[in-house]
Amino acid sequence: MGRGLPLGPATVTPELEAIVLSAGTAGVVGALGAWATVRVARRSLATATLVGPAVVVASIAAGVLVTAQAMFLSSHDLTLVWLLVAAAVPVALACGFFLYRAVRAIDRRTAEAAAQREREQALAASRREMVTWASHDLRSPLAGIRAMAEALEDGVVQDPDAYHRRIRHESDRMARMVDDLLEMSLLQHGEQLLRRRPVDLSELARDVAQGQVPVAERLGVRLDLPVADPVRAEVDPSRLERAVANVVRNALLATPRGGLVTVRAGRQADAGGQVAFVEVDDACGGLSPEDLQRAFDPGWRGSAPRTPEAGAGAGVGLTITRAVVEEHGGTVRLTNHGAGCRLRLCVPLTPAG
Repeated sequence: MGRGLPLGPATVTPELEAIVLSAGTAGVVGALGAWATVRVARRSLATATLVGPAVVVASIAAGVLVTAQAMFLSSHDLTLVWLLVAAAVPVALACGFFLYRAVRAIDRRTAEAAAQREREQALAASRREMVTWASHDLRSPLAGIRAMAEALEDGVVQDPDAYHRRIRHESDRMARMVDDLLEMSLLQHGEQLLRRRPVDLSELARDVAQGQVPVAERLGVRLDLPVADPVRAEVDPSRLERAVANVVRNALLATPRGGLVTVRAGRQADAGGQVAFVEVDDACGGLSPEDLQRAFDPGWRGSAPRTPEAGAGAGVGLTITRAVVEEHGGTVRLTNHGAGCRLRLCVPLTPAG
């Protein structure tokens, strides 16, 4: 008949006990390790890839070692088990490290691609805004010129000279707007080279300010240029003069009648050494944090109505200024200061390289 299998607890063989003990221990350690890995992954997915393989090895090692202890192996065999487990740990950590590096690289590329997409989308939106506003701004003086020309043709004008002056003024404003758009296009495509030479920025700032005196007088704004020591830097004078002129003109247009615009030049210590600066203070009343961020966007004028003031360009003056200064290896910073804003242009005294 053969022997029947024993019933009850006697049916559990040592092999089954070892399997259950190993699986239970590995399960507990693995569950704790998985919980820790999830917590780490919430902060850094790359670090979790480094922890994951170590958790797997730890759970397997725990199951094997606990079972080996329970089986009362000889000291030689138990030592051999420990060595085998220890040999697996560096391999698991090495795999985790390579996974960690790979995931970090993927995360970095993903973040860079996302940032690039955001920059491209912002630039595309800014360009669309600029085209829309420029079209509107060009249409306004064209409509005025057309109306005045028709009035002159019909002979219904009592003061033709005034109409002629107005037509010339509107033509000059359109020419400035077209020049701004052309300059912006050339800067974006990198088609202009800097022609550097030693220049006294104090003298450059003074020349720009004196050139804007007629604008200041027409607007009823006081223009101040404190006496400053010579500050020599190697720059492209025509390009930097255009950049400073954009800032001074914007400051005059933003300052109410009776206000003060101050233009000064100097030098200061910077993280990269000594730099030369030109700063312009206006009395515009200050800008909100959002407007300070958007002030250099193409087409931005800081007001809901897009119709430009008399003498305004295409709304890319500060955009051009920042591009020119950055071409020189410098920086531009706009902050609220006193009764208005301060815009500071910094350029290295000596060009890098």
